[in-house]
Parts: sequence; structure tokens; C-alpha cells
Amino acid sequence: MLEKSAMTYDEAQRILRPEQLSPCYLVYGEERFFIDKMIAWFLEKGVDPSLRDFNLNRFDGEKVTPEEVLLIAKSFPMATPRRLVVLEDVDKVVDPKELLLSYVNAPSHATTIIFVAQKPDMRTKFFLKLKKQATLIHCRPLYDNEIPSFIRQEVKRRGMLLSEDSILFLKEHLGKDLVLIQTELEKLSLHGGKAEISLATVEQVIAGEREHTIFELLDTVCEKNLEKGLRLLAFMLSDGEPPLKILSMFLWQFRIMASAKEALLTMPESAIGKKVAIPPYRLPAFLNRLRLWQSREIRAAFDLFRAVDLQLKGGLLPHAIVLERLILRLCRNSNNGLICP
Repeated sequence: MLEKSAMTYDEAQRILRPEQLSPCYLVYGEERFFIDKMIAWFLEKGVDPSLRDFNLNRFDGEKVTPEEVLLIAKSFPMATPRRLVVLEDVDKVVDPKELLLSYVNAPSHATTIIFVAQKPDMRTKFFLKLKKQATLIHCRPLYDNEIPSFIRQEVKRRGMLLSEDSILFLKEHLGKDLVLIQTELEKLSLHGGKAEISLATVEQVIAGEREHTIFELLDTVCEKNLEKGLRLLAFMLSDGEPPLKILSMFLWQFRIMASAKEALLTMPESAIGKKVAIPPYRLPAFLNRLRLWQSREIRAAFDLFRAVDLQLKGGLLPHAIVLERLILRLCRNSNNGLICP
């Protein structure tokens, strides 16, 4: 649970000042991208670049002893008021004498030490003490609805121009992997300039070297195109796409379709996009595919997904055959609905 005294990554970026650093910080959380950015801030702002070789030390908690860390942390900096020490994976330090705990109780004011942990156990004595004594910076993962805003900020920072449809496309295809988002934006920046980068260019760049994507497979099956669906499945599996992930994506897609079918009973098609969170650029194609499906077919698909899930997790058939049969049944046009395996 987030402590009341902990800052978020964004708050830390606004509040921290190089001239007012505390003796101890705990930078923690499961979003490694923000942790790395926070460490980079301390490395840039917390120590004089010309004296970095003398006053900056970084340690790996799995490879260092508390004695080694504290020997440096208690030593005086050279030609500057402050030394900077970064201790990664502090939760993996073996400290039977609890030397780090003693240091946190009385830290050197000539040193700023950054304790880093992605999944710290806040119930342990050491982290309970850090919660009281240190300045906490919580680097949590972004929620799904925060990703578009993050992309907009990064796009603006790079001086790029992207439409809202392009931003939603990036969010849909890259998910919450902030490192991947950064990588793809760097690629897109090469196509920039003062003009807006077209959605077609974004789609082409994001596809990269991969010939096909899981979203193309979903679209094809929802169009009931059996031949292409089987071909795309083979590409996905040869690319190393996990079978259970493919199944989970089908389940995600059909949940959206089921929600849209239900919503269409009480609202016009023009309002469906907001109801089921379909980006505007995808809405016309989505509605065209949805018209190919009756509500009973969608309901039958969920029974099929449950059966396939059991087969993938404990059945005897090869996973490729199980998924081929899934696509065969989803793509068939039958007045009797889908037949489960």
C-alpha cells in the first residue's frame, strides 16, 4: 500500500531540488522505467559531473556487503559538499548484523544514499525504518487510462506531431510497456520534422520487422476469414507468440464485441465507440465485423474459449492444433452456432 509520505515519480520530478537533497532515499516500485529515470536524475543532479569519478558509487545488492557500502557512505566527499551512493536491490543485501539499519538511524549528512528496490517487503524491520527516516519515491506502473497521457507528454518532449488516433493506436498496440513505447517513439521521431506523422506511417513503423501482429489475427477471425486466419496463426506461433496469450486476446476481443452487442440494444452505433473504448479510427471496421456476428454466436464463443483454455493447460493435443480448431470454429458460418470441442 502506498505510504502517505511517499512521492510519486511525477511529484519527485517537480519537488526535488539538487541543493536540498536528503541523506536517505528509498526509490521503489514495479515500474522499472520510472526507477531508472529517477536514478538518472540523481546521477545528473546529485553530484558535480567534473568530480563524479570521486564522489559517485553504485552497488549491486546481490554482490556487495553492507561493510563495503558503509565504508564509502561514511567517507568524506572530495572537493564538494556531498557524496552520492546508489545501492540497487537493497532488499537482496545479506546483512546479519543489520549494519544498514544502524546507518539509516544516523546517516552521514555528507552523503546522499539512494536505496533501490522493485518489490520491497515493507513489513521488515529495515524497510519499516526507511519509511520513517528516508524520503520515499514510489514508482508504480501506470494505469491503462494513464498511458495516452504519457504518450502525449513524450511526443511533445520530442517535438513530434501525432494525431489522437495515432496516440490511441500506440496505446492499443504497445500496451503499458513504457520502455517499448520509448523505443517506438524514437523510431517515429526519425520520420518527423514539422509535419504531423500520419497514422499510416505509425502503423508501418510499429509493425517493424514483424510481418503480422496479433491484432491482425483478431481482425481476420472476426471477419470470419478462415484461410487467412489459419495462415496468420502459423505466423504468430512461429514468431513465438505464447498460445495462452493468443487465447486471452481472443477472449478480450469477444468481451468487447459482447458489450457492444448489448449496448446496441439501447443506443445508436455512433455512441458505441465511447461505450466500449474503441478508438475512432477503428470504429467503422469494428462495426462492420460486429455485423457478421449474432449475439448467440458470441455467447457460444465463450464456451469454446473455456474448453480451449483447459486443452492448452492440460490436454494432449499440440497447442497449434488446438488453436487451429479454435479458429476453424470461430470462422465457420453456421445457423446452428459454434460447436465446442
